[in-house]
Amino acid sequence: MKYRMGGIILLLSVLSTSLGAQQARPNFVLIVTDDQSWAGTSICMDDRVLDRFQDRYETPAVERLANEGMRFSAGYAAAPVCSPSRYSIQWGQSVARHGVTDVQKLYRESPVLADRDTLAEVLKHVDETYVAAHFGKWHILGDPAEMGFDVSDGETGNKEGGFALKDEYETRLQEDPKRTNSLKRRSVAFLEQMAKEGSSFFLQISHYANHTWVVADPDDFDKQLLKESDPMTAIYRAMTVALDRSVEGVLDCLDELGLAENTYVIFTSDNGAVPSLPPSETPRIMNAPLTGGKWSLREGGIRVPFVVRGPGIAAGEQCDVPVSGIDILPTLFELAGGDQLETVQVMDGVSFAPLLFDADEVKTTEQLMERPLTWHYPKFNTWKLQTASSALRLGYWKLIHNWETNQSRLYNIKTDLREASDLSEKLPALTSALRAALFAELRGAGQPVPAVKM
Repeated sequence: MKYRMGGIILLLSVLSTSLGAQQARPNFVLIVTDDQSWAGTSICMDDRVLDRFQDRYETPAVERLANEGMRFSAGYAAAPVCSPSRYSIQWGQSVARHGVTDVQKLYRESPVLADRDTLAEVLKHVDETYVAAHFGKWHILGDPAEMGFDVSDGETGNKEGGFALKDEYETRLQEDPKRTNSLKRRSVAFLEQMAKEGSSFFLQISHYANHTWVVADPDDFDKQLLKESDPMTAIYRAMTVALDRSVEGVLDCLDELGLAENTYVIFTSDNGAVPSLPPSETPRIMNAPLTGGKWSLREGGIRVPFVVRGPGIAAGEQCDVPVSGIDILPTLFELAGGDQLETVQVMDGVSFAPLLFDADEVKTTEQLMERPLTWHYPKFNTWKLQTASSALRLGYWKLIHNWETNQSRLYNIKTDLREASDLSEKLPALTSALRAALFAELRGAGQPVPAVKM
């Protein structure tokens, strides 16, 4: 009898330890917005930038994330357009490496690019009990169900969120602008189910906002019109309000279900905002204080909001180490308790997890500052906002190479955030060295140099 009782106690102890280990796995909520400027929320992404451009927006939920977590002042998207950036998030690869350099529709005739481990699959390598969900804009070739996601909206794109040709733009008022309310409801229902089951989860919410065309809730629009006389600017800001309200609903749900204390929330965007709203003849400040915008490799096209909140992260911290969407996969793997990351594909991303608990952690800081971070957008001869170019950031130096003119521009991002002073003629040796480094990275990733038309 003593033996049986001892065995039962031992069994209960093992089960308790096992359950405790399962419960200890953190949850993840990744919020990816669409075409959102680095200064497109009401948070200041960099305390050193005194221009209060963020005051144009009202995003208390994103402010809450920043106040309770860490802002990365040099957070980057992997591309200046949506699909390439989304592939990079899923695979942890640079655009040059995975080769999808433009929007998804151009690759409809290509083989399904599902022979790589995605974010969801990597987390399931750590613990097969993770439940993965994706709601919103997917914009990747192939169904999320084929890439490790247990629940999803399927293979969605811009049209599911409301989109029109450029000559059809007009002010639109809807009760569910850009499906912000629908995405909140879907996400809340999923979180409630996970809490009920006691499951560890990865939830990616990919918003259709703030992609044009511009849509807003009627009440939000009326309130913004009291502050802004330009209707298009007012409706754009109102659309941002609806986006933030959707984020707020998810954060409130995490609190109410008691999940927040064991959940990491990442907020970022797929690329910068469009340079101007239609009609484009009307000048509007979209990405200031940065220059450029969507379709451009200047900072306005690729530097985006990047905020992480979660257990152990100091509240209100700012980290100035450059991180990218390609780093999300290895970071979540490490936070989930993964030991050694092994994937089918070559991994370009680097885990920034140590920085979340110490913004000045030396080893990771040096690794990320010294790595050549690249962008590749060989989009030739289309329209004035698009130029075939590639870029490299190494430390505080950034080089942009224009494939159409075969000219390079050099900037010191630390002292010249607006990229106003091209230093290539003053520092020809450094320019040549960084150009050679960029070309080497592109060749190493399998891209032709010079770039060729797609």
